[in-house]
Amino acid sequence: MNEHSGSSRTALAAALMRAVHTRLDRPPLLDDAWADRLVSAAEKTALYQRIVAAAPREARPRLAALGSEQAAIDRVLRGHPTYGGVVIRSRVAEDALADAVARGVRQCVLIGAGFDSFIVRQPPFARAIEIFEIDHPATQAAKRQRLAACGVSLAANVHFVGADLSQESLAAALARSRFAADVPAFFSWLGVTIYLTREANLATLRGVATAAAPGSELVFTYTDQRVLDAAPAALESMRAARAAEGEPWLSGFDPTRLAEELRQLGLELIEDLGNAELRARYCADRDDGLAPGRFGHIARVRPIG
Repeated sequence: MNEHSGSSRTALAAALMRAVHTRLDRPPLLDDAWADRLVSAAEKTALYQRIVAAAPREARPRLAALGSEQAAIDRVLRGHPTYGGVVIRSRVAEDALADAVARGVRQCVLIGAGFDSFIVRQPPFARAIEIFEIDHPATQAAKRQRLAACGVSLAANVHFVGADLSQESLAAALARSRFAADVPAFFSWLGVTIYLTREANLATLRGVATAAAPGSELVFTYTDQRVLDAAPAALESMRAARAAEGEPWLSGFDPTRLAEELRQLGLELIEDLGNAELRARYCADRDDGLAPGRFGHIARVRPIG
């Protein structure tokens, strides 16, 4: 399923991973069980059916022996190569947002928010800020329908901005909202860049540099372009699966060139966290195997000047 025709499968899977982590991993890095409510029973059944269809024939009895669709989904998602990265990137972004709010930032922009549930599980520090979700209208409409079906009454500080950023600039989308261009903001852009062309990624980064007031900050994830170009076997099956579902991997960034590329866009690289740094910061004392992805990075940047 393509994001232009309905809910992004990638967004749904990422939300379920966060919920699985909350229920099963100890200690949890996140408290986010909302996907268990926001992802419909039909979508969970469809996911289970895809899991069974993709499993080797000899593995199918073991999945059935787990006793339920939910148990099978949990097992497979916890074992997926992206599982730890999905969990850790959310924790990194929320830690950075808390720091930004402590510095006085009062706006948060979630770019490509998907089924992230931050707007409904706001920690105390977030209740004094304005939160803007920017996403493709199809995914955003599905999310709003689920929230309504769950009887969720959204806080007054939540604002939805439906936008296809391949067709409209970030600055233009924000200009249609109550976003205050002269007030510092925290921008979060997680799990998206690999699905966009290089040109679209650069345009969004340029949009942050243009729309963000001094004192703003952006956290975004990316995949090492050198690894995508080398096409290691460890990634090829995932690349093929995403392409088959209408969400192909399109581009990454070269960590050795990232700082200079960002400077050319009007942004300063503050921090670039790869596997080793993320593992040391969030997984050093764990014994459950939770670990960041091998090839993913999380960058923190600020507008220059």
